[in-house]
Amino acid sequence: MLPISRPGRKLAAAAATALLLATAPAALAAEYDFSSSISPNKGPIGSPINLKVDFRFGADPGREAGILSKVDVWFPPNARHNGALFPSCTPEVINARRSFAGCARGSQIGTGRIMADVPAADVFNVPARLTFFNGPGGKSLTIHAYAENPVLVSQAFKAPLTRTSGRYGYHLVAPIPDTLQEIADGWFVQVRTMRTSISAWTTRGGRRIPFIQSTTVCPRSLGVPSASRIEFAREYAPVDLTTTIRCRR
Repeated sequence: MLPISRPGRKLAAAAATALLLATAPAALAAEYDFSSSISPNKGPIGSPINLKVDFRFGADPGREAGILSKVDVWFPPNARHNGALFPSCTPEVINARRSFAGCARGSQIGTGRIMADVPAADVFNVPARLTFFNGPGGKSLTIHAYAENPVLVSQAFKAPLTRTSGRYGYHLVAPIPDTLQEIADGWFVQVRTMRTSISAWTTRGGRRIPFIQSTTVCPRSLGVPSASRIEFAREYAPVDLTTTIRCRR
């Protein structure tokens, strides 16, 4: 389905912002958690990897939390993604056709699930689906969000993925579209949890190739670093989180 069009959204958003600025001191008390894991977590160089990344935003349904505007994730340098060898799909294809029918076969590389609140609609802890596709040339991910409550939401957007150096190997930037922050006039989404899983295969020259594969064996520390920065709309300060992806030798 196409993203919902909302005339007058800016005026409603301004009013909602003014109200939040007057009533939001308790909002900054939210708690956050970020974790990543791989499976299998032991194997030789070149082993395929299933990557899971989970977030928790705030402690309990009904408790104030910020409206996500951007999520950055830095992945460790101990693995390589093979997106350049995979078919791809763009947000424009999904949004124009209102389905995944235009996406190349084999371009889907993962799934996810969100639980969220929409306090203005008196709706709490409702589910939404995420579907991940490889972007053109492996230089981005296409992320599609779908929910049916309290209104129908269906939109894909681009998350650039770049190679880095030093402590981390890759940097993913997921800017959340305004239409996924505010799904109807004054109805702002507060994401409570997000669970994602990335794992896919393609075939080239008769050889099966995983989307992610290891480039080293597990280090002696039995873990590799990952980090995230969460940004919010309006007055909420960004949150920086780190975690360790555990492995075995």
